[in-house]
Amino acid sequence: MNRNKMGRKLKMLLVSILLLCAAQLYAQQTNDELTAYIERLRHSLATGGSETSFMSLGSDFLYAQDYLEAGNYSSAEYSFASIVRANPDHAFANYQYAVSLLKQKNPEKTKLAQTYFQKALALNPSLKTRYATDVPAQVAVTPDKTTTPVKTTGTPASAPAKANTATIAGLDAYIAQLKHSYATGGKETQMFAPGQEALQGILYYEKGEFGSAETRFSLSLGVDAENPYVNYLKAVSLAGQGKEAAAKPFYQKAIAGDKALAARYATDVTSGKTKWNKLQASKVVKTTPAKKVTYGGALVYGNYACDQSVWNGPNTSPAYRYEYKGYFALKKDGTYRWLDDGGTGKYSYNPKTGVITWLSGPMKSKGPKLTRYQPGTNVAQVTVEYNGFTWQCGCNK
Repeated sequence: MNRNKMGRKLKMLLVSILLLCAAQLYAQQTNDELTAYIERLRHSLATGGSETSFMSLGSDFLYAQDYLEAGNYSSAEYSFASIVRANPDHAFANYQYAVSLLKQKNPEKTKLAQTYFQKALALNPSLKTRYATDVPAQVAVTPDKTTTPVKTTGTPASAPAKANTATIAGLDAYIAQLKHSYATGGKETQMFAPGQEALQGILYYEKGEFGSAETRFSLSLGVDAENPYVNYLKAVSLAGQGKEAAAKPFYQKAIAGDKALAARYATDVTSGKTKWNKLQASKVVKTTPAKKVTYGGALVYGNYACDQSVWNGPNTSPAYRYEYKGYFALKKDGTYRWLDDGGTGKYSYNPKTGVITWLSGPMKSKGPKLTRYQPGTNVAQVTVEYNGFTWQCGCNK
């Protein structure tokens, strides 16, 4: 009786412990509201729920989330940005948009990510625990309530924006401004804006690909012909390729807009030529000269098995096949045998030229144009040339 009571008490204690552990685990899981939200959307999608119906917010969120989980961070960025523009107070979209920016490891995008992290945490403080895990310590900052979030609502201006070069302090500042605009979706680098082509040109320019850079800068100048920095970059791109005369008008227009550019031109051109020459040298295909074939030397006696290379025709793989044609046995006494019972004959050999002359027998009757011997390393080879085809015959040493 006492044993039964003791057993029941132990069972009740075990059940209580399990329930307590389950409750704690559930509490930990539900603390991550973002994960719960994603799981809820996936369940809705699997069961045909309204939360993920066609063109719904939930459907768009999962679409962006799939990009994020696949490591396609730039596509995730654009998808979450679209959600945030339409729903600026959606905490989870702000948070995942920030994660997408941060994952790209771009300094400008990392700065921008902090704005959206701060907004997400302000909208949903429960995300702070996840934030501490998701964001590296060197990147994470204490949310600053005084920070003004980047505006995510409103419609972009229809006309592409030109850079106000009067307010830019030099070429480096102009380049930094374009990169910041691109990272933050600014007007200066939106589609069809001159800054978009200029930025693409800068990316080529920085790699020394001046031909492609020059083309992009030309497209940018077609919209904003007076931009001194794009004129300057095109001038350096041309001069870097050795086209100093073609570069001159663009250089003159550049220094007319910013005289300070003259002080760096010679250095930039010299550096550009070094980059250009190095890039061109890397594109040169280095070919190894064909190894010189050596004919002649001490003849190896034995059985030489012969194959003929036959083309299989166009658009076939493999392009060639090798057909076995038989073998001949060279003997030291100047005679040979074709196959086991194919007849015998005589041959002569010139060790200086490697030429084998068939004096009689089956090989003479086949009428080869030229037969030459080459020693090889592991396999001695005899090449038998006919009109329109060749036999390659080998004998293991």
